[in-house]
Amino acid sequence: METQFKQDDRLLKKEYFKTLFPIMFSVLGATINTLIDSILVSQRLGGNALAAVNLSMPVYLVLCTAGSLISGGASICSAREAGKENMKSAQDHYRIAFMLTAVVSLLFTFLGTVFCRPLSDVLSGGGVLADQVFSYCLVTFIGSSAFVFLYMPFSYLQLEGKTDAISVSVFIMVAVDVVLDVVFMFVFDFGLYGASAASVISSLAATIFGFIALSGKGSNYRIGVVKPEGRKLVDIMRYGSTSALGNLFDALKLLALNMIILDFAGESGSAVWAVLNTLSELSLMIVLGIPRTASPMISAYSTAKENGGIRILTKIEVRTGLVFSTVYAVMIAVFNVPIAILFGINGDLLLPLICLGISVIFSTLCCIWEKHFNSVGMIAEANLALGSRCCIMPITAAFVLAVSGMDIWLFLPLSALASAFVIAAMILVCALRSRNTDRPLSPVLLLDDHLEKENKILDISISADMDEVCDAAEKIKDFCANNDMDMKLTMKLGLAIEELLNVIIQKTPDLVSVDLRAFAVTGGTGIRIRCVGKNYDPFTDKDSDDDFLMGINIINKLAETTNHIYTLGMNIITIIFER
Repeated sequence: METQFKQDDRLLKKEYFKTLFPIMFSVLGATINTLIDSILVSQRLGGNALAAVNLSMPVYLVLCTAGSLISGGASICSAREAGKENMKSAQDHYRIAFMLTAVVSLLFTFLGTVFCRPLSDVLSGGGVLADQVFSYCLVTFIGSSAFVFLYMPFSYLQLEGKTDAISVSVFIMVAVDVVLDVVFMFVFDFGLYGASAASVISSLAATIFGFIALSGKGSNYRIGVVKPEGRKLVDIMRYGSTSALGNLFDALKLLALNMIILDFAGESGSAVWAVLNTLSELSLMIVLGIPRTASPMISAYSTAKENGGIRILTKIEVRTGLVFSTVYAVMIAVFNVPIAILFGINGDLLLPLICLGISVIFSTLCCIWEKHFNSVGMIAEANLALGSRCCIMPITAAFVLAVSGMDIWLFLPLSALASAFVIAAMILVCALRSRNTDRPLSPVLLLDDHLEKENKILDISISADMDEVCDAAEKIKDFCANNDMDMKLTMKLGLAIEELLNVIIQKTPDLVSVDLRAFAVTGGTGIRIRCVGKNYDPFTDKDSDDDFLMGINIINKLAETTNHIYTLGMNIITIIFER
């Protein structure tokens, strides 16, 4: 039976789910710290202390804004450079980001400690909670570097495919935070100073371990000094703006909602909001974790113009997001009574929790599109979607519902649904505008498919089976004929596919499938192979004998250029025969 070749999701699904849970865990790590602080603070120090922690959250979010701006932007730039197979530039972005993060951390520590008292008065409204807010914020500012640097090793460990190190790093952060919270608050009675110090020290421990893991043998990203280039700094800020604005919008949203809910729902409403806000932080493992897992891969595929891979990743994200967010919504609704007891709430939490659960489902879908636009370089569109979801719609909906006397918690699902409509409208406008150009964009994902339409590329997935490899090498003749290639070039492509995959399959026993791209574009004619597994470059293999590598050596002589990089847990081998 003749094999029908097309690109499938076997490779990307394996890599996505290998990375998903460590990334969700990394998002959850900071959230768990917040959750642990909230629970232990409320149990040990009472409701006013819990409210003070909630009022102090904008400070933490601002520090996260700085960290995500730099590391988020740098990691996307590095992923895009890796997609262009320029690892030198990818490392330069990392080193520039490290130096910039160090400077920003010191600046926050100095300014924060100097102006902590007046800032605490503003956050607390000058009320009875001012001293408690000051206690929590002061320690947070002193330990600014722990929170600003935290994002960096997580982002780059993902690019290196070192997902186990991410999990260990987060485990360290959570474990240290739990132990120190108990010791500082229950043993030594340090109060909110102790709760804040526990978060700082645990985050610092996780950061240090992350950098140690990142600097291991064979790493593409090592700490070093490099001259900051203006263009690279601009790119880091540009691509990091969405992540940074997300934290900044969260801070603004929290400030506004704190005031609205306190004014219209009183202290009891503020207590319910503190619970919802804590659980909302917990939901970020889904809302942010699912799209953040795919974001570096989409960035790399975008610069390589591999739209098929982007579409596969998006389908995986949407399916996974719907399942996880729905399960989360059901769980918090079912366990509404235990949640109320855990946080010491006397009222009924069922309706607020149902509203929160529904909002998480729509917010997850919105965030998938936000991260997609950011990853493919549509920064303005990503920021518009983000501003709608994180700030404009929640504040507007809460204010309107409060003024109208309706149940204020309805603002959660209504604002998420309204944001989804905003994103859909934006996509429609962009797609319609592009129809007047020579390269109209696809609906939904707004991708430029001109290479596919002109048959300049061929993307297929091949099982790790030599019979199927030989069939694929034979089928490549149709692609070559469609692009008017002569017999000599056709034979080179077929030979490269057979010989390379033969070596890779034998060197990677657990290999399931390989993604292959044949291309005939302005930059050259050749093939690109992607496969998941250990770092293996057949062109620099010194452990195998000459007979085993005979075909590889022939290809190396016939090709104009050969290149191998290892990124995102994948070997990427590119061979160009003609330019």
